[in-house]
Amino acid sequence: MQFRQSRRWEGTGPEKIRPAMPVSPSISQHLDRARTRWALGAMLGDRALRGDVIRLAWPVVVEQLLATSVGLVDVAVIGRLGSASLAGSGLGLQIIMVALSALSAFGIGTTILVAQATGRRDPLGSAMALRQGLTLGTALSVILTIVGLLVAAPLMVFLGGTGDVAAMGTIFLQVSLLGMVPLTLQFALGGAMRGAGNSRTPMVAGALVNVINIVGAYGLAFGELGMPNLGIAGPPVAANISRVVGVIYLLAVLALASAPAGLRIGRLAPVGASGWRPSAVLTRQFVRLSLPSVVEQLSFSFLFLVMGRLLLTLGTTVFAAQRITFSAGGVTWLPAIGLAIATTALVGQAIGARDFDRVRAVTRFSQVLGVAWMVGIGVIFAFTARLIAGAFTTDEVIVEAASGGLYALVPALPLFAFNMITAGALRGTGDTTFPMLNQVTTTWCVTMPCVWIFSTYLDWGLMGACLAFAVSSSINCAVLTSRFGREHWRTRKTGPTNLSAVFMRVGE
Repeated sequence: MQFRQSRRWEGTGPEKIRPAMPVSPSISQHLDRARTRWALGAMLGDRALRGDVIRLAWPVVVEQLLATSVGLVDVAVIGRLGSASLAGSGLGLQIIMVALSALSAFGIGTTILVAQATGRRDPLGSAMALRQGLTLGTALSVILTIVGLLVAAPLMVFLGGTGDVAAMGTIFLQVSLLGMVPLTLQFALGGAMRGAGNSRTPMVAGALVNVINIVGAYGLAFGELGMPNLGIAGPPVAANISRVVGVIYLLAVLALASAPAGLRIGRLAPVGASGWRPSAVLTRQFVRLSLPSVVEQLSFSFLFLVMGRLLLTLGTTVFAAQRITFSAGGVTWLPAIGLAIATTALVGQAIGARDFDRVRAVTRFSQVLGVAWMVGIGVIFAFTARLIAGAFTTDEVIVEAASGGLYALVPALPLFAFNMITAGALRGTGDTTFPMLNQVTTTWCVTMPCVWIFSTYLDWGLMGACLAFAVSSSINCAVLTSRFGREHWRTRKTGPTNLSAVFMRVGE
C-alpha cells in the first residue's frame, strides 16, 4: 500500500524536504561551512524555508496567547467570588502546573517522533507515535488524577492553606484534576499535528476551547446564562468541558480523508486498529525524549517558586513588582516559544529525511527571527517600562521597582529567544537530554546564586534578580551553540528499525 501526504497538509511535509545522503564532511567542507555560517543569505534561507517557519510558528503563538487568556479569565472570574476563593485557587493552581509539566511531555515526544517519521516518509511511524502518545498519556493522566484526588486536601494544608482557603483550594484542585485526561489527549493530538506540519488545527481547537471556557466559567461561577451556580467549582468545570470539546474536534479532523495517512483514525486509518496497546520499544523512546523535558520544566517552575520566596523576604513591594515584571515579560516571549516549537517540528522532519543542510538553515532563520523580535521588545521596554508597570498598579513604589526589573531584563531578552530556539532545534534532532542538563545546571549553579548575590547581598533588589538571568543566559547561549555546532545529530538514529515487527507485537 502506498501512502501519500494530503495536499492540505503538505506545506511543511516531506515533499518540501530534499533528502540527502549523510556524508562525512571533509576539512574543506568544514571551512566552507564556517565561512558562510554567518552570511546574511545563509542565515535567512530561501523564501520557501522562511514561509515554512513562519507558517508553522504563528498559529502556535496565537495558541499560546489563547492559553494565557484562559488563565487570566479564570482569575478575573474567581476573584469576584472572594479572597478565600482566589487564594485557594492559587494554591490549587500550583499543583496543577506541576501535573501539566509532566503531561505536556507527551505533546513534546509525539511532535518529535511524528516529525521525524514525516521527514522519512514513514506513515507507519507516525501512526505508532500518535497511538502510543495517546495510550501512554491517558494511562499516566488517570494515575495522576486518582492520586491527586486522594491527597488534594493534605496538599492544601502542606502549601499553607487553612480554613476557607484550604476548603476552596481543595474543591478547585479536585475538579481541575478531572480534566487531566482530555488535556493530555489535547497535548498529544496537537503535538502530532504540529509534527506533521499542521499547527493551524490545534490553534482553532485552542480558540474553541477558549470561547467555551470564558462563557462557561462566568455562567457556572455565578449561575448566569441559565447555568447552575457552582461557585468555585464553576471555572474548572467549564475548563474540563471545553477541553473535551477540543479533543472531539481534533479527533474529528483526524477522521477526515484530508489528514495525513499516518495520523488518520477510524475507518480511514491505513493501519486499522493496530498500535494502541503499549509498546516497550516506543515507551522507551517516549521516556527518552519526554522525561528530560519534564525535568527541565519542573526545574524552571521551581526556580520561580524559590526566587519568589527569596524576594518576598525583601518586602511585599519587591514581590509584587516581580509578579508584574515577569507577567509582562512572559507575554512578550511567546513568539520565541512559538518559533522554538516550530523549529522542533521542522528540524525533526529534516532529520527524518537526512537533510542536514535544512536542519541548519531552519535553525539559523528561526534564531535570527527570534532575536530580532526580542531586540525590538527590548527597545520598547527601555522607553516604556514605567508605562507598562503602571498598567498593572497605581502604587508608585511598585511601579518604580517593576520598571527597574524590566530595564534589567532587556539584555537577557535576545538571549532568551536564541536559547529557546536552539534548544528546540536540539529536541527536533532527538537530543532532549543535553538541553535539560544545561538548563538545570545553569539554573541552580548560576542563576539562583546570582539572584541571591545581586538582589540580597549587593542589595540591588528586583533589578539584581533580573540581571542574574542575563548572566545565566549568556552561559546557556555559549553551551547550546557549541552543542549544536558539533552536529552530533548527523549520526543520531531516528526511530525503530522495524516498525512492522513492533506493530505485530502490539497490534490487536
